[in-house]
Amino acid sequence: MKTAKKSAALLLLAAVLLFGLLFSAAPAHAAATDEILNFTITVDVNDDASLNMTYHIEWKVLYDGGGKEKLEWVDLGVPNKYHENITPLSSTVSRIKDNGSKLAIYLDRGYGKNEVVTFEFSMKQDHMYQIDKWVQGETVYTFTPAWFDGFSVDNLVIRWNADKAGAWQPDCFEEDGYLVFEESLSPGGRFTMSVTYPNDAFGFDVSRQSGGGSVDPVLPTEENGGGGNGGGNIFRGIMEVVGILLAVVMVLGVIAGPFVLIFKFIRWIVGGTGFGSEQATEKKITRTKIEYYDNCPSCGSAREEGKDNCPYCGRSMIKSKEVVEESQIEKPEKYRLAGTYRYGDSPNTYIRVNVVNIPVSRPRSSGGSRSTRSGGGSHHSSCASSCACVSSCACASSCACACACASSGRAGCSVKDFFRADVHEERLKVDSKRKG
Repeated sequence: MKTAKKSAALLLLAAVLLFGLLFSAAPAHAAATDEILNFTITVDVNDDASLNMTYHIEWKVLYDGGGKEKLEWVDLGVPNKYHENITPLSSTVSRIKDNGSKLAIYLDRGYGKNEVVTFEFSMKQDHMYQIDKWVQGETVYTFTPAWFDGFSVDNLVIRWNADKAGAWQPDCFEEDGYLVFEESLSPGGRFTMSVTYPNDAFGFDVSRQSGGGSVDPVLPTEENGGGGNGGGNIFRGIMEVVGILLAVVMVLGVIAGPFVLIFKFIRWIVGGTGFGSEQATEKKITRTKIEYYDNCPSCGSAREEGKDNCPYCGRSMIKSKEVVEESQIEKPEKYRLAGTYRYGDSPNTYIRVNVVNIPVSRPRSSGGSRSTRSGGGSHHSSCASSCACVSSCACASSCACACACASSGRAGCSVKDFFRADVHEERLKVDSKRKG
């Protein structure tokens, strides 16, 4: 009888936990409290393959709780914990606290409704690439900037130094030696880009790839300090709860199984990446023939090498621009790597080459013919694109992750409630104690 009551209690506890998890996962639909007008990240690759990253953010406050909950600091997701030299670059930043995959950025004052605060900082970021990710001999950086679950980003810009870059995706334009990716994001929206280099372009190191290992948890036993019969009983009770939860999950899996199969079938039809296939890529090369003016048609200034616009009046220096096929140009083998090349005898005619890796499906190999030197391991992500981060890193093809993830937002907030005063006040108390 006693055992039956105990089992019933454990079953009730398991049901409560399960329903708690289900309800806590339900999305909240709170009104937007803020808006990101501009989010620009400039990236330069160092010789050791680390990245110098500069963040520029223009943040508008839409709601301040009647002046009681002004924007004083924000949480911003960054790629991973492997960063250093975090430096404020604007007077609007009083200090920055490093929390691993998130930065707490404290502003110079509180900002209220309809105010816009512009802040900048820079840092050196490592563990952002994967060697031989798609093709042997090529290393890929994949980057997903921080996203915001509760509000939109009107203009997201990633400026990535194009030096030595062999391919990139999605398509973008090149300006002043940088690949420029632009997008606008709705609340919770994310954008992922990648740039590919030859393995000898920079100092790529297997030990400094994105990703990491995991440590198996140590279970309590009498030998490691779990106690005698009391500790063993607690442990057995926990294991019973876990067993019941697993049983519930298995039942739910049986119920959800047909829906999963239907989803995979649709995915296989649409993208060709399910049921016995895996993703590979092939290169798509686009060549654009560009002819420039000798002098600016507006102010008469001479054209500067490598610039599409006049450095004085900003007028376009492009006289004509057309996409050409390989058969339309001489010596097409010279124009297969990304970049801009002089064409023919004219000093003002160039061929601009853009290379994009296009995902394609191919039969899944049965053996280990496709090798990768990336270090495996677990990541805090429910990947749909590429990341290693806290909260919810949406990764898309391979998830050995190198992205700035971590769902970001206003300080002291949660997805369900942006203005929990008790959380905000408690954090301020902790900071004040540390100062003391």
